[in-house]
Amino acid sequence: AASPPCPPRVVCSSTCYRAETDTGREPWGLYRVHQFTKVEMFGVTAAERGTESEELLDEFLGLQKEIFSELGLHYRVLDMPTEELGLPAYRKFDIEAWMPGRGKFGEVRGAWDPNNSGRAPIWGEPR
Repeated sequence: AASPPCPPRVVCSSTCYRAETDTGREPWGLYRVHQFTKVEMFGVTAAERGTESEELLDEFLGLQKEIFSELGLHYRVLDMPTEELGLPAYRKFDIEAWMPGRGKFGEVRGAWDPNNSGRAPIWGEPR
C-alpha cells in the first residue's frame, strides 16, 4: 500500500461558542463575539530537514492571504512577538481585516506553528 503524501492536510469547519464577549474594552485589539463559525487547516510534517513545519506554516499563511485578496478585503498580517504566544505555539501570525463599521482593523484569522520539537508527546506517538 502506498503511503499518503506528506504532509497530510485537513480542513474542518466548526461552530464555536465562547463565554466571554466583547466588553467594549477590547483587550489586545480583539473583537469577540459569543458564537462564530471557523474553518481550520491542520497539517502534520516530517522532521527530516528541520524546515518542514515552517514551510507548511508559510503555505497555510499564503492560502489565507490569497483568500482575503480574492475576496477584496483590506487586511494586514502581524508576526506576533514571543510574549503573545500561547504555550503550544512556536510561531504565530494574526491576520486583521479592516472593519469599516468599527473604523479599525480587527483580528479575523490566525496561523500558528506548534513545531512540537519534543516539547509534548503527540497522541499515538511512540515513546
